[in-house]
Amino acid sequence: MSTDLSPKPPPVAYSGPVAASERFVAPDLLRGVALLGIALANSVYYIVGRTMGPLARPVDGSTGDHVADVLVGTFVDNRAFPLFTLLFAYGFTVLIRRQAERGVDRGRARSLLLRRSLWLIVFGALHIVLLFEGDILLSYGALGLVLAAMFAASDKVFRVVGWSTLVVFVVMAGVDGLGGGAGDTSWLPFDQRTVLGDLLWRVIALAGLVFTAPFTVAMLLPLAAIGTLLGRRRVLEQPEQHVVLLRRLTLVGFPISIVGALPLVLAAIGAWQPGEGLLYLLGMLHGTTGIAGALAFFGLVGWWAARRAERASSGAGAAGPAAGRAAGPAAGSVVGPGAQPGFVLSALVAVGRRSLTCYLLQSVLFVVLLKPWALGLGVEAGTLRVALVAVGVWLATVVVAVVLERTSTPGPAERLLRRLSYGR
Repeated sequence: MSTDLSPKPPPVAYSGPVAASERFVAPDLLRGVALLGIALANSVYYIVGRTMGPLARPVDGSTGDHVADVLVGTFVDNRAFPLFTLLFAYGFTVLIRRQAERGVDRGRARSLLLRRSLWLIVFGALHIVLLFEGDILLSYGALGLVLAAMFAASDKVFRVVGWSTLVVFVVMAGVDGLGGGAGDTSWLPFDQRTVLGDLLWRVIALAGLVFTAPFTVAMLLPLAAIGTLLGRRRVLEQPEQHVVLLRRLTLVGFPISIVGALPLVLAAIGAWQPGEGLLYLLGMLHGTTGIAGALAFFGLVGWWAARRAERASSGAGAAGPAAGRAAGPAAGSVVGPGAQPGFVLSALVAVGRRSLTCYLLQSVLFVVLLKPWALGLGVEAGTLRVALVAVGVWLATVVVAVVLERTSTPGPAERLLRRLSYGR
């Protein structure tokens, strides 16, 4: 009997964050755009003192409010949130692939994913208690735990899970069609307009989110399954190889999304008065077709990236083989390393690279501007006012992200999450 006393090689180090110059632009660009939608969708949570109807819109809005309601209800509500969820799962898949390419074994890779998801739950819980009861980070952390457990599952398993949980998504989407909405807290036994009352309300909201977490994760799983399958095919990293898919997602997704959104949007602005049962069904329609809308935005950016990549490749080819060899396959492309997008695109990409920081910063600014115990701009506000505030808040996060980008500084929230997840 022999014993191997030779020293074992140390485990392969985790693959850490990718340098900015090596990141693909399309996913970050989509995150930057999606955060504008998140700001617009979340802004109605801060309206107080109004009677709310379908889609959490005041039932007595002005003409300007109705214009904002139609635009946001058609292109943002139940569209930005699914897009962000798709991108979360897509990024999760990229993280898994990066660990595998570095040689990290499955056990250590799963531990990293579980640790990152648990810390995201902590971030979400603190976000709820300190700032915003409509947080999604806690739910994404719980979703991450499920994805970490499934990360070696086959595409078929993800398809089965996605289709089998779609009914949960559809059923829960119907709630948006009912009245009341995010601003209805009249049932509370305390005054939510005070600092203490607002804190108590967020603690209650945290307890509710923890209790309903399994249902929320089940609702997110269809979106996560789609994002995982797209990520495994590197659709955004190699969009020129998926032009047909991206074109179909865009040209088919937008009409389905718009047609499916309009019935509930028209009910929200009082153009017609369906009964509660029908409103619930319209909420299901609005939410379900929102998946098509999210995929349409995904396809549009990916299609655009593919066209730019093809033009860059043609330009490199026209310059001659020697130039192509010197430039490399991704040089000049806006979708891969070495990309040099214009100022507006660079700003959106900077936000996408710091999506966690910008998301949390949105909540800080919303609290300061809209809470009754702060500047109070949300008190008896219309949706046009809070939509304009949302756009202004998002632009403020763009400025912060651009400043950080120009100094090659990561977002503080991203840096903290990475340190907690990866360790030293």
